[in-house]
Amino acid sequence: MNIYLKELKFYRKSLFFWSLAIIAFLLAAMSKYHGYSRSGTSINDLIGSMPAGLSAVLGFKGLDLQSAGGFFAMCVVYLAIMLGVHAVLLGSGIIAKEETDKTIEFLIAKPVSRNRILFSKLLAALTGIAILNVVTAVSSIVMMPAFNEGPSINGDILFLMPSVFFIQLWFLIIGASFAAIMRRPKRAGMYSAAVLLATFVISAFVDITDKFGFLKYMTPFKYFDSKRIFSEHSYNVTYIILTFAIVTVLLAVSRFAYKNRDFYV
Repeated sequence: MNIYLKELKFYRKSLFFWSLAIIAFLLAAMSKYHGYSRSGTSINDLIGSMPAGLSAVLGFKGLDLQSAGGFFAMCVVYLAIMLGVHAVLLGSGIIAKEETDKTIEFLIAKPVSRNRILFSKLLAALTGIAILNVVTAVSSIVMMPAFNEGPSINGDILFLMPSVFFIQLWFLIIGASFAAIMRRPKRAGMYSAAVLLATFVISAFVDITDKFGFLKYMTPFKYFDSKRIFSEHSYNVTYIILTFAIVTVLLAVSRFAYKNRDFYV
């Protein structure tokens, strides 16, 4: 419990600034939507003039951006990237920071097992991503009435935010796994971020062409595609089961690696 609370305290400033960044993004995005709505400009017409590949990459494909719900579903694509970056950096950093700060000997010398250290850190990281997800949901619900002149979309917001959390969970455990496995964990954040970028590119590629549909199983951005979830108003149970299976496997790998590794001092 001491490790858990200490990690939460250590990352509280980072969590605060990430929360501010998310709120700033939401304000900018909703202001843009409000401006288009008030001017009478059709957002759908603007997006329709773009090449299909570009609209897929930018997360516009298949959404009615004239509606507040459709516009927010598009914003969820970017929120998932932002919160995914936070999760991957938190997951790798919270495991690796004692080695990078040269204080690992002090921690290991304590009468606490490596398993307990690892799971306390992961629980603190899980709490961190959950808090940021809640901040995002609450901020969206609070700000939306100021920009949306149509029906309330609070239900859509609450329905879409778990998809972001599942993506956060993916990248949290990926970052932690890299940090637990690598002998030089300082590089774990860089490699984990590269995985995030690669999975997003794969997701955009699947949207552009139907010839490589099998690639959707390689990216959480397709498992929890906000466009599909918003239009169908449902989650794919198979993807949720696969997510928990992958997280469980990576957690077991991280535990084994962290328990048996020689720390870099």
